[in-house]
Amino acid sequence: MARALAHADPTWLHPAQRARDLAAATQQTADLLVIGAGVTGAGVALDAAARGLSVVLVDAGDIAIGTSSRSGKTFHGGLRYLEQLNFKLVAHAIQERDLMVKVLCPHMARPESFLYPLTHAWWERPYVGAGVTLYDLFGLKGRAVPRQRHFGRRGLQRHVPSIDAQRVLGGIQYHDALMDDARHTLAVVRSAAGRGARVITRAPLVDFLKDGERVSGIVVEDRLSGQRHALKARAVVSATGIWADEIQQRAGANTFRVQPAKGVHLLLRPEALQSDTGILARATDSVIIARRWYGYWLVGTTDTPWHGDKSRPVAEAADIDYLLDNLNAYLQHKVTRADVLGTFAGLRPLLKPVGDADTTSALLRDHAVIEGPAGLTTIVGGKYTTYRRMAADAVDAAIRPLGITTGSTTDRLPLVGATDWAAVRDSAPQIARQTGLSPADAGRLLQRHGDRVRDLLRLAALDPALGRPLAGAPQYLAAELVHAVVAEGAHSLIDVLVRRTHLSIEAADGALALAPDAARLIAPWAGWSEADVQRELQAYAALVTTERAALQRLRETTDTIAA
Repeated sequence: MARALAHADPTWLHPAQRARDLAAATQQTADLLVIGAGVTGAGVALDAAARGLSVVLVDAGDIAIGTSSRSGKTFHGGLRYLEQLNFKLVAHAIQERDLMVKVLCPHMARPESFLYPLTHAWWERPYVGAGVTLYDLFGLKGRAVPRQRHFGRRGLQRHVPSIDAQRVLGGIQYHDALMDDARHTLAVVRSAAGRGARVITRAPLVDFLKDGERVSGIVVEDRLSGQRHALKARAVVSATGIWADEIQQRAGANTFRVQPAKGVHLLLRPEALQSDTGILARATDSVIIARRWYGYWLVGTTDTPWHGDKSRPVAEAADIDYLLDNLNAYLQHKVTRADVLGTFAGLRPLLKPVGDADTTSALLRDHAVIEGPAGLTTIVGGKYTTYRRMAADAVDAAIRPLGITTGSTTDRLPLVGATDWAAVRDSAPQIARQTGLSPADAGRLLQRHGDRVRDLLRLAALDPALGRPLAGAPQYLAAELVHAVVAEGAHSLIDVLVRRTHLSIEAADGALALAPDAARLIAPWAGWSEADVQRELQAYAALVTTERAALQRLRETTDTIAA
């Protein structure tokens, strides 16, 4: 039945689909080939496919393997950019945020309140209030989130019992929207596949094809077979983020530089912070943000240059302490290292201006479409929230030389999971009774999958064990792990535990204890032998050890001091 469902639904991504798409892509010339399956590349693929173009989307690794699974997991206008007078970026971002909430992915984009704590008498409330008012005004058309509210010290304490009332005099509350970045990017990719885009992951670029001086496609290496394939296209878009300048250089041009900026986030225990609202406050060199996220607290971010391995950014001890110290500056009840469940680090691709900037926080977050060499268009910079606009601009530029004038339509295309959202939106109580999930976790299941929760329940009908909470992680349905490999393009245990779910940061041990059971649950659906299972477990353990090394050292230091 799962096989039949996969063949019937073009949005399902799995090994057979990948093999078909790769074979077809080698035999045909696509209108547009997109390099990079992060959110921007996914957006480019969807935008082009929605215009009726033939599209191929390739990535060296997994969907959202880089920055697009390591963001602040919020659709936001960027309140802090108002101080930089970047009104256009904020206005566009708020419009995109509201589109997510109302049209594109309402199951996933949930309005969430944030409170700006005031620590200075007289001047700060009117100053910050004016900025938040402008923030509200940008979102007036078909309002998707509530307006601002003001609190004095007592009102603030009722909403944020953890607050340090000796330092904080009051606060201003505003709203943005929380989401799951990796799953949102996945939804964009699946939506593109549903409109005919061919999706090929684990196929790194090894060379460009040229017709004279014009780029006419790429050569990729299939990491699953080791074979190389030539993929021809009338136009190529590079949406490769922190690698964008290197990719352009390999194509024969050298017109810009990218400065990777590392952003670290911490996932805290639910009880670490007593508050019914998120917090955005000034930090040492930028802002500190704590937001409620799937029952936990997500705290970020740092903003520092990164000169190490771009494929392996990691949180360091100084990053963790920086975030805790800046958050605790506003709290009476302090958050400790013991409250940190997990960490992750991502790299923002910031365009480097002429001359060196002192800090990455000073670099602009606007995106740029860069043409050259002929046949190659690069989209770089920007912010996650504005991915759809970035994608439309990139497609416009790429197809202009081809004489194609069809415009973008993605501002009115619900993503996978949202098409029939109204029909399942209120079904959490029923799902809880049917599966044994708690009502809150059933609601979060709906947030992750939207109307595609029906696919999970169909899988559970094949095997009743899949319709129960996952052993060791009862906030997930066991079917979600299987669904990840039969419908969501996951090829490895890392894909499943890091991006399709977030068990790698939700579990205090990085999900090492439950990994063996998870791998064996997936194995028959993924076609893994026992030797394959052991390789998957070794690879996952190595990743967790590397990414959690700094947190583990801090915990050991804390334990030694306590002893």
